[in-house]
Amino acid sequence: MLRVALWQPLAVEGERPADGLVRVTGVVHVHTSLSDGGGTPAEVAAAAKKAGLQFVVLTDHNNLDAKPFEGYHDGVLVVVGTEISTQSGHVVGLGIPDPVFRFSGSAADALDDVRVLAGTAWAAHPLSARDDFKWTGWDLPGGWGVELLNGDSQWRAAGLGRLARTAALYLVNPRYALLGSLTSPQATLARWDGILARRDAPGLAGADAHERVPLHKRFQPRFPSYESIFALSQNHVLLDAPLSGDATRDVPALLAALAGGRSYVGLDALAPAGAFAFRAEGASGRATMGETITPSPDLHLRASGAFPAGATLTLVHDGHPVATAARVLDVAVTAPGVYRVEVRVPGWDVPWILSNPIYVFGEAQAAARRAAGAVPAEAAVPEAVEVLDRFDAASGFGAEFDTASRLDPAFRIEGAGPSGGPAARLTFRLGTPTPAHPFVSAALVSRKPRDLHGRKGLVFGIRGDRAYRLWVQVRDTNPASADDGTEWWGASVRTSPEWRRVALPFDSLRSINPRSDGRLDLDKVVQLVFVLDQGAVKPGTEGTIELAELGVY
Repeated sequence: MLRVALWQPLAVEGERPADGLVRVTGVVHVHTSLSDGGGTPAEVAAAAKKAGLQFVVLTDHNNLDAKPFEGYHDGVLVVVGTEISTQSGHVVGLGIPDPVFRFSGSAADALDDVRVLAGTAWAAHPLSARDDFKWTGWDLPGGWGVELLNGDSQWRAAGLGRLARTAALYLVNPRYALLGSLTSPQATLARWDGILARRDAPGLAGADAHERVPLHKRFQPRFPSYESIFALSQNHVLLDAPLSGDATRDVPALLAALAGGRSYVGLDALAPAGAFAFRAEGASGRATMGETITPSPDLHLRASGAFPAGATLTLVHDGHPVATAARVLDVAVTAPGVYRVEVRVPGWDVPWILSNPIYVFGEAQAAARRAAGAVPAEAAVPEAVEVLDRFDAASGFGAEFDTASRLDPAFRIEGAGPSGGPAARLTFRLGTPTPAHPFVSAALVSRKPRDLHGRKGLVFGIRGDRAYRLWVQVRDTNPASADDGTEWWGASVRTSPEWRRVALPFDSLRSINPRSDGRLDLDKVVQLVFVLDQGAVKPGTEGTIELAELGVY
């Protein structure tokens, strides 16, 4: 036990980086009391200061409520993103404003929302031992990245024996104890290499810090501390210039570097990792992590820095180790591909340093990779084979809302449609829930029974005065349901200020009924509903959404 108490991070020796880039150090993926974390944003910032960080990224679950706190606090740059819960795992979204809409629970929607909001997404704890946390959206389009290390996943994979040892040693030496809980990320790295074979994908470490253990409703100890988690693994970000102290300049620069993969992961509790460099140089120019360079006959990849005694540097090419060295790795490369570096210290299963890749490709290959990371153009919307409602004077829809909300009953507007036809104009305000009135909603509802058997989905026009999300529901009969014998099947649609036609396949609708019979009976449809509730937009939101010509295809 005395040995544990006296243990200190390993000393490092070697050359300092001379690539002209500035390294700033911090952590990403931190929860506060605004979701399920134990500390306030101010307490997190104070812990980051004590841990010697330059930045910390807050990612509370499904909200950006900490956005007003974004900026510098006692020298620490606090950035606010979010962790979005979906049916395919969790998505960390960075660089986005706080939208008025709620995330829908669909991974495809979450990635699209982050993209439309001009942010960058990462698959959080992708191989979590908990099935509902595990990422299953590997084939989803876009340039999203991957958490290579995740604090929550490490705890879950450690096993009871290792966790008991960690808890026992934590009071003696937190850094050593938490290091002992880590398990190899090799499976995650293999998944990452699989993505990198097709497209660029930035990697980072997710602290997933909560400083709270939910043992009981009334007993949730503040453990392990934010400071101890922050000291464990860190993201070292490469910037062209030092942080200026102006958050309006520094936040975009930091996030752009993370999104571009200009960073590496360091296990700083094991040894300080701030002096690592990995770069390419040849007749075609120079490149660092996250960048692409054209192959040339004299191209060299060089990794160097200040390392602990016995550290081994391994160059990984397209997922396969191709060279190792101590202290300095300098390799001539002629083959195109994805090159990254792992630095390992004897006696530890987890790499001490994981670099983002340098991409060695000609223009044609680089263009193909960019295309592979792009979002495909929206498919053509099929023509309606039957119009169900034109939202004109003969419309079967009516306005329904609770006493705390408002929806203008005079919603049928002649000439407001995209082609000069009629439209439904939902001028709404969503109320605020209370303990006595926990659910609020405003909806357009058609209670006309319909037989939609043989149809593939709904098609309609939609726009809003800004971006909202609106639930579109098809309700069929289900005698076991507590909702008046109806089962609610739905999906979320995001509005934009321009009219667009939307096709909503019936097989994309999900049931929200705990007594689902497992199928949407299209020949027994009893209601069609367009609804705003606190799962679609924030309470208190008001605005206008327009709908035009509802049909089926």
